[in-house]
Amino acid sequence: MAELSGSSEDEIEDDIAEFREALSRIREDHRRVLLVLVPRLAAMQERGDTEGALALVAKIQEILSDPERPLQ
Repeated sequence: MAELSGSSEDEIEDDIAEFREALSRIREDHRRVLLVLVPRLAAMQERGDTEGALALVAKIQEILSDPERPLQ
């Protein structure tokens, strides 16, 4: 797995734990969308597509921050 620059191992573990906690609170339809988006994010990171990855991260954060909101 590629290492995130500027992030310590503890920070990464905290981020993963926070993501998993948020993921556990979302509806099944949101979870399915994330199952598609997260691999795309990894591919963008591998290609060096920072702009696209940041836009996708914003979308993922939007989904996780309001798990009751309908998908658009």
